[in-house]
Amino acid sequence: MRKFLAVVLAVVLLLVMVTGCSQPGSPSQEGNDKGADERPVKIGVSMGTTQNLFYSKMAQIIQEHCKARGVECIVSDENNDVNKQIASFENFISSGCTAIIAVTFNADGIKDVVKKAVDSGVFVMTYDGYVEGAQGSLNLDNYVYGYQTGTMAADWVNSNPELKEQEVIEAGIFDYPDIPIIIDRAKGIADALAEKAPNVKIVAQQKAGVGNEGNVQAENFLAAHPNIQIICGINDTGVLGAYEVFKTAGHVGDHIGLFGADGDPQALKLISEGTIYRGTVKSGAYEALPKAVDVCIAASKGEEVEGNMIYETVPVTVDNVEDFLEE
Repeated sequence: MRKFLAVVLAVVLLLVMVTGCSQPGSPSQEGNDKGADERPVKIGVSMGTTQNLFYSKMAQIIQEHCKARGVECIVSDENNDVNKQIASFENFISSGCTAIIAVTFNADGIKDVVKKAVDSGVFVMTYDGYVEGAQGSLNLDNYVYGYQTGTMAADWVNSNPELKEQEVIEAGIFDYPDIPIIIDRAKGIADALAEKAPNVKIVAQQKAGVGNEGNVQAENFLAAHPNIQIICGINDTGVLGAYEVFKTAGHVGDHIGLFGADGDPQALKLISEGTIYRGTVKSGAYEALPKAVDVCIAASKGEEVEGNMIYETVPVTVDNVEDFLEE
């Protein structure tokens, strides 16, 4: 009987020890797994490509605000390569990032690694698109954005009696179909021109959004269509390249108009000087980025956040450019 009681007591003692070791909050469990509010905040930033002036400025704003808030920030340039972006996510996860801000150029391609990040306790915010499973987003309406660019061009035509009466005005569009949502932006440009300035005929449409693509395509447009009068682009980077080509070729004057988007400082300067660069659309992304970083920091600390943000866009022409030059 005593032997039996001794065995029972030993079993009970063993169960108590095992239960105690597996309880949440025990040193063995929490030594390497700190709660969300105890982890040092570290933000991974996945840029589409810093060859695009807009994204380059975005990265700078994020880095500066992270520095001001005293948090670590890692920036990766993906060159619009989804495999590089997936690898960056893996690196962000393994290096202990608590949040990720990612430019979306292939939503389907990164949804699995986004899920992996979220499952690992990382707060994911996407920019310029939505990805299944991400807890936050920073976006604009890309169709409206493009429509605003096309509308500026149409208004410029209609405000000039000679252009308005011209039978056909040849125009080109710089697009960037590699990124699906940018297709909507180019469509907005085309729709606005067709609806608001029916004498404008789109004679060329090519990809020109990064690097020297704008220079190359502008030369091609001029060679194939020497009478081209308008170029509308999905961003300022490409259209600024076209400006240099048109200026060098002497293809300037009151009948030539270039229109972009993103509110690049150089574009704003050219608009203010009364050049053939006649309009851009000022994105509210720059102003929204510090708040987006703040959301990521709060989420990293375990706070409840509203992660989905929509920012406004404003057309800028010679009529209102002075309001934006000092920004």
